[in-house]
Amino acid sequence: MKVFHLRHVQSTLGLIAGLLACALAFASDQGLPPRTEWHASSSSVETPAMAAAFAIDGNDKTRWGGGFAKGDWFQVDLGRATKVAGALIHWDSGFAAAYFIQSSLDGAHWQNAHETHDSLGGIDYVFFPAVQARYLRLTSMPRTADWGVSVFEFEPLALDDAPRITGLDGNADASAVWSPGAPRTLIATGGKGESHVVNIALPHPLATAGLEVFWGAARNDARLEARESTGKWRVLADDPDRLGATSYLAAREAHTVNALRLTVHGDAPSITRLRLLSPLRVMTSMKRYEIAAGRANRDLFPSSLHQQQVYWTVVGVPNGRQKSVFDEYGDIEAFKGAPLVQPVWRDASGTTAAAFDKPLQHSLRKGWMPMPAVEWSPQPGLQLRSEAIAVEQTGAPVTLVRHRLENIGDKHIDGQLSLLVRPMQMSPPWQNGGPSPIHDVAIDGASVQSTVRINGRTLLQSLTPVTARGASAFGEHAESEITRHVPTGTVPKSLTAHDADGLAAAMLSYRVQLEPGAKFDVVIAFPLGNERIDTNATTLPKAPPLDRNELVGNTGEAGDGFDALANKVAEQWQTRLGRIGLTLPDASLVDMLRAQAAYMLINQTGPAMQAGPRNYNRSFIRDGSATAAVLTRMGEGKTARDYLRWYADHAVHENGLVSPILNEDGSVNRGFGSDIEYDSQGEFVWLVAEIARLDGGADSVRDYLSKVKLALQFLQTLRERTLVPGYMADREAPERFRGIIAPSISHEGYSVPTHSYWDDYWALKGWHDGAWLAEQ
Repeated sequence: MKVFHLRHVQSTLGLIAGLLACALAFASDQGLPPRTEWHASSSSVETPAMAAAFAIDGNDKTRWGGGFAKGDWFQVDLGRATKVAGALIHWDSGFAAAYFIQSSLDGAHWQNAHETHDSLGGIDYVFFPAVQARYLRLTSMPRTADWGVSVFEFEPLALDDAPRITGLDGNADASAVWSPGAPRTLIATGGKGESHVVNIALPHPLATAGLEVFWGAARNDARLEARESTGKWRVLADDPDRLGATSYLAAREAHTVNALRLTVHGDAPSITRLRLLSPLRVMTSMKRYEIAAGRANRDLFPSSLHQQQVYWTVVGVPNGRQKSVFDEYGDIEAFKGAPLVQPVWRDASGTTAAAFDKPLQHSLRKGWMPMPAVEWSPQPGLQLRSEAIAVEQTGAPVTLVRHRLENIGDKHIDGQLSLLVRPMQMSPPWQNGGPSPIHDVAIDGASVQSTVRINGRTLLQSLTPVTARGASAFGEHAESEITRHVPTGTVPKSLTAHDADGLAAAMLSYRVQLEPGAKFDVVIAFPLGNERIDTNATTLPKAPPLDRNELVGNTGEAGDGFDALANKVAEQWQTRLGRIGLTLPDASLVDMLRAQAAYMLINQTGPAMQAGPRNYNRSFIRDGSATAAVLTRMGEGKTARDYLRWYADHAVHENGLVSPILNEDGSVNRGFGSDIEYDSQGEFVWLVAEIARLDGGADSVRDYLSKVKLALQFLQTLRERTLVPGYMADREAPERFRGIIAPSISHEGYSVPTHSYWDDYWALKGWHDGAWLAEQ
């Protein structure tokens, strides 16, 4: 039995061992020349360890890696001309979102066989009308990734191994529907309004999650079935909704099938394209949420659900463990992995608005303090200003968000501001964000101080009395998704909800009636605490109690309390960074400097310098040393010294190796790049010298002398590795590698050990500063 394969699917999805055959065996009996006759080449190679041949070696642990320019290509010479009708592409993380598959008989004249602008990466199943070809080329169009294009495996498919499609009207080759094109009507199996069936026969069993259908004309519903090796048909997915330009008909787990059957109802449904989904593209909770966001009320959903980038800033207290992020639209994510809380507006006529397509004005208090605000207009004459601050209660951070509505027009305004607690993070999946599962949600307390609990933990408390509130699950096909309540001005009837898929949500609504010139404040508080919060854990740590009286202030009005606390926070930042004596013709540059220093302090967790509040819950000496040097120049010498002491105590080993990454608890990070990023040696020595030069002199860092010596000795060890006879003899001009630092990897550009100017620079800097320290 022949089986389409990509072996990493087995480990990723836990498919049965017999599902995936060896790539060499696959290539030998598919109507193509033997793999031994294939030859791979490319427009560029990032490093010899990522040469083109590695993409056709049948080993999905090796890969080809191209350069960083648009138009990079990779091609396979099959050895002789044959009928080719597709390719299986197993992408590395550096995949091309837009690319061509081109064919050629002579390697000089090329024609396009397939084109896509929306690859999802991972594994692409590519099919097209059969072409006679000896050469098959993958060409990246515009540069679509921060890395170069990289492919684990590229496997051409012969004509006999491509799917066969029936059920489409017209004489055109049915396999053209795998690429975007003109609508193709489905052949009816009965009278008007009856079902239409598209059959897809697979010559060999294939692991798939299902099918994505791009519609050309309306349909009533769609159902996808699969036939497995037993001959039985099973339903993989269905889509009863009439809305949406696509139907993502994927099962929740991959299946090995030999046929698919798409059944559609409607008068004359048509499709413009089909996409066969790889085993990795199963139906996830996040995908279900994205589908819902693309249909009814799409303008009220966060922009990242529409594949748009979202920008945010951090809100927190210096050195605090938990930090919030506040985005360009006024949304808040209280702690890492927490649900998103989004404001939306509905006026008295039922017209709704969210900030995503509105003109926005962003600001920081006094132009530099890390107290962000965003303003926009939900309707004519109404201004909404959302701002966030962080304070401390009993030694733990609390984030406060105020949404201030102001009538700046000359007419009475009547409407409703709603806060939606959504089961998603602010960062999208492509930035290691995505879902924030809410399996259980409850709204407790009286309306005057409603508290929202997610998965048993208090997320927020409303300091402004709530007019209406409710919680709901998602439903099988988003029929009870909470956004639907915004246009109707209603809320779910229940104050609790459970959702096995983690798609529950909550809603707090506030009636707003404003005369011209009047204001209305909605203030919410998020108790963060000092314990590490793992949103994937079965039980979340209990949130510390809030002192509500302290937060609302003497008047008892939440808006007044917010102003009083914001003034205190501003005074603290003024004392810490506002006293820096620096004058420039462009004052905004001074504000920028102060702002960056403030964010460096917020991003710290204890003494650990961190580059950001979400994906960087660890400390790189590369980032940390530069950050500490900047803070020393900003009068924060003690902060820099605390970091140096912490890093030296945990990262400098007995042999002198300086670990490049520490976790926030001081343990050595053993993930990608652990102990093989050799720029860390020189950066550590440079930091010791920099603090000495800027804050106290060489005598003030004498305690680090022994560790500086160890770090320099390890540098010498790295150098000696390149001094052995015959080093790099297989490379052109091998003498250029002699006496420099041994190869290492980098998070910034090369994932296999490579000789690096960056490492060499820091080695020279380390030796230079080590000599200076010794002299001093």
